[in-house]
Amino acid sequence: MSSDLALVLLKDAAAAGEDPSHILSQLRLPFSVDDLKDGRLPMISENQFILIYRECMDALSAHANRERGLPPMSRNEVEMLCHCVISCESLDQVIQRAIRFCAMLGGRAAELSLEACGNDVVFHMNTMRLPHSSSGLLADLTGLSFYHRLFSWLIGETVAVDGYGVTYENRGNERVLLRLFRHPIFYGQPGNYFRFPVKYLKKPVVRSHQRMMEMLAVFPFDLMRDPGKDGQLAEVVENLIRTQISRGESIPTLEQFAKFFRISTATFRRRLGDEHSLREIKERCRFELAMELLAPGSRLRISDVATHLAFNDVRSFRRAFRLWTGSSPWEYREKLAHIQAPAENDLSDLQRPPFMEKKSQTSGRH
Repeated sequence: MSSDLALVLLKDAAAAGEDPSHILSQLRLPFSVDDLKDGRLPMISENQFILIYRECMDALSAHANRERGLPPMSRNEVEMLCHCVISCESLDQVIQRAIRFCAMLGGRAAELSLEACGNDVVFHMNTMRLPHSSSGLLADLTGLSFYHRLFSWLIGETVAVDGYGVTYENRGNERVLLRLFRHPIFYGQPGNYFRFPVKYLKKPVVRSHQRMMEMLAVFPFDLMRDPGKDGQLAEVVENLIRTQISRGESIPTLEQFAKFFRISTATFRRRLGDEHSLREIKERCRFELAMELLAPGSRLRISDVATHLAFNDVRSFRRAFRLWTGSSPWEYREKLAHIQAPAENDLSDLQRPPFMEKKSQTSGRH
């Protein structure tokens, strides 16, 4: 990572009243501002840049909000937004829920909206900051990048945009901002926005809560990574299967999955085979959902559970469940009902199916 990008951020933080040397000292980084200025350190690590970016943006956002007397949105509230949208089924639901979440925060968050525009939609992010504010420019570009990259990460595919529109004046640093945000900047616009094809709204959310917790450790300050390509193929496939089952729809075939990822069937089979087979993933999803649906508090009949999990009939479900656990669904439900501490779900004496033993976390080549 080129150190001159970090120096730009530190200079903007200094213009907002922050001490760059204090920022580096607080982060306990092994170099000084002079090292960056004098060119003695042409490169820094990605993690070091993320730390600097996060600290500078906190300062710049706070400064931009003070200029208009606006209350800040905390990191905890940003993370809560992510927690709220991870359970959505499609990108359209994600955006609508984000709009409602930010509306509840009042002035602490941007005013979000979605506008239909022919074959495209426009995502608006109104922050009411001053159009000549240098702090506001970087803060709002970071905000637009946050939503764009969050949407891409959630659907496992980079959402195509032609650039970011902002209300701010051109400061003559397009080359630096292009390197930071990787998209052209359109200045002097009526509001902050980005445009993308409407087809993305129907894309399903394919990420898990567990992966989101890992992602939030650095997001959205890991600007050099492509969020649409982050994560294992098996995780995306598993979440797609869960989404289909929850909708009462059939589980996609090998050919349908290959079409979704825009690769050949042979390539999909090979890449997924590095992590799991499609059959293993299907079985694990069905097994885990069956355990949830058979919980003591559930009023579903065994036949209802079989239908929900897309079995042809209840006998097929009973046969599969006995292979998974060594018990029938009814016996499993009775055992759960007699556990003294249900929160623990200690079912150690039930056989653990072989497909539940996940393979080591091997990075897929997709």
